[in-house]
Amino acid sequence: MSAQQLLAQDLLNTVGPGRIGLIGASAEFVAELRLSGCAIEPLDIAVLNQSAHEPAENQQKFDTIVLCDDAIGTASRNIELALSAMQRLTRRFVVLLAGAYRSQLSLLGAAGSAHAWGSAAVACGLRRSPVGLRVADYAPSNEAALLEMTVFETIDDAVLADWPLQRLLADRDLHMDMTREVGPRADAHTVRYSLAAQWVRAGDTVLDCACGLGYGSAILAARSRGARFIGVDIDPGSIEHARANFGHYGVEYHAADATRLDFIPDASVDLIVSFETIEHVPDYLSLIDEFARVLKPDGRIIASVPNLWVDETGEDPNPHHFHAFDWDKFAAAFEGRFLIEKRYRQETPSGFKLIHAPRNLQEVPLGMAIDDTEWWVLVASADPRQAKSSAYAHPAFARASATGAHVADFGAWYDNPWIYRSLVQMGERVSDPAQLRALALDTLTNARPESADFGAAATVLVYSVLDHPERFDYANDLLELARAYAAVETDNPHVARWQISLNYALGLLCLSIGERAEAAAWFDRVLNADALRFSPLLATKTVAAGFWRAIMALVDGDTQRAQACLRGALNAARHALTSDDKEAIGDPEAPLSFGFSELAEVADMASQCANALNHLDLFARAPGQFWSLVDVRRFGLSTWAQHLERENRALTQTLNQMHALLLAQHLAQPRRIDTARAA
Repeated sequence: MSAQQLLAQDLLNTVGPGRIGLIGASAEFVAELRLSGCAIEPLDIAVLNQSAHEPAENQQKFDTIVLCDDAIGTASRNIELALSAMQRLTRRFVVLLAGAYRSQLSLLGAAGSAHAWGSAAVACGLRRSPVGLRVADYAPSNEAALLEMTVFETIDDAVLADWPLQRLLADRDLHMDMTREVGPRADAHTVRYSLAAQWVRAGDTVLDCACGLGYGSAILAARSRGARFIGVDIDPGSIEHARANFGHYGVEYHAADATRLDFIPDASVDLIVSFETIEHVPDYLSLIDEFARVLKPDGRIIASVPNLWVDETGEDPNPHHFHAFDWDKFAAAFEGRFLIEKRYRQETPSGFKLIHAPRNLQEVPLGMAIDDTEWWVLVASADPRQAKSSAYAHPAFARASATGAHVADFGAWYDNPWIYRSLVQMGERVSDPAQLRALALDTLTNARPESADFGAAATVLVYSVLDHPERFDYANDLLELARAYAAVETDNPHVARWQISLNYALGLLCLSIGERAEAAAWFDRVLNADALRFSPLLATKTVAAGFWRAIMALVDGDTQRAQACLRGALNAARHALTSDDKEAIGDPEAPLSFGFSELAEVADMASQCANALNHLDLFARAPGQFWSLVDVRRFGLSTWAQHLERENRALTQTLNQMHALLLAQHLAQPRRIDTARAA
């Protein structure tokens, strides 16, 4: 994909398809949006001067209006006029796309800066849109320059009249709507919510505790796939503002004491976000107790505190703070109840003590010593081993399990189903490798040897060893456990799943440690297993096992064995792809989305086996050509290439921006006259 096509997709991923007015866009950009189903009207920059005279029916005719590249430079001569005109033309979003323009920003100076555009947007009744606030934009180099994509949104006239900027500024020291403020202070607050949004899992119920004026809850809703969002603050006035300004994001706002969330049932929340809260509570441990009560046993919490905001007396000068925290004290408050997964340090020029620090939001390994920082952000999981409730429904798959599809029904087949998201599910499980391994070891130690819990923990441990070759010493122990587990006779489909998955993982492990004969035996076992006992989706393991077994046979010179393994893999794929799809997609009226992608992977892997089978003669004369034809990493290659291209483009833009910054600094340096040479 070209840079223009990628930029168009970024726009769609942010504001979605709709009726879009484009000012200064390239033909390629316009075509890409039209091919995505958008109704596009290219506009001339002159329309900004004419919009005030447009008939009422032509105003607010677009869902989004976009000002692109060179048109931004022209509009920078009168930013207020440009923004007011675009506000009249759109129902929702005003977007600046400054990809090519950013490298020329030094020519305009402050007149074309991000601060100038942001301040003018706020002044004319727009706000920075929650949909466009991204972690990637929080960087020192972005403080002055326009972002590649800056997104504002309109505010309803009645709401704007009730909540003018002057009213907000009167309480700025305690509460502020950071979507209506520009600068490092606002960015420091919004970026934490953008970070938290990345931890929201599909179907999650999310609680924003001490939500203030509600903008953070809106960011969570706008930038994630959660199902339900709850904002809570003790101040009724703040909740009134939140409902009026951000209710259209579907957030439920409640005025309540964070230490007494009586309206929220036990174990009903998947993710709690609570930024700069615990220092405001006299008994902060009671607050954490309440967090633990409402959080599900497989839930997660993200919290932040200022780091040692103290003056020369050793006290926090903020009259609203009851406690000062460093990392050790902060972590100690959560340890025991939660599994601490990650921590981030954050700085900004608007901080309390590191006022000259550049903007920074950086993950810091647990245990690494840090000299100082402005804020700490903590990510922690509830401990699923402490689950007290047996009732379980995966929030994203509840409908599928209700249909009797056991592929997503964990409550019926696990002794402790709460371990599933914390231990197993990719992209959702405990992110710290040490914590994940400890959870797997403890589960393995305490679970019934014939349970799905045991098989899941054993499989996770095998992959942990594969990811860390220094742990190969554990291989023999794992092999013994797996042999016993493989012999379990069961009607539990999830046990059958883990038997096949574990056997496949052990095949890879044996290959890694050079035990080729045992690897072949494990792959043969997987190839001969019935994946449909669990789901057609498990055929990914069957087909992959057949492929690897065939490659091993070719290496050993056994072409007949290779043929048999490839045919076995293809038969397994055919059976999976032509079987009853209930155990792949669940309810056809509300299908499991991952079912289709996993079936696609089965088909893709089968195509690799078919290629291998049809070109075995190529292996004999040109093994490199054979391998390039059947490379198992081929699945998803186009997506990978798009991501790589996107990263390369971002790097190029960063380098151009750094060059422009250095040039500007050079030009700003005073010129000294060498008097000797002048003479």
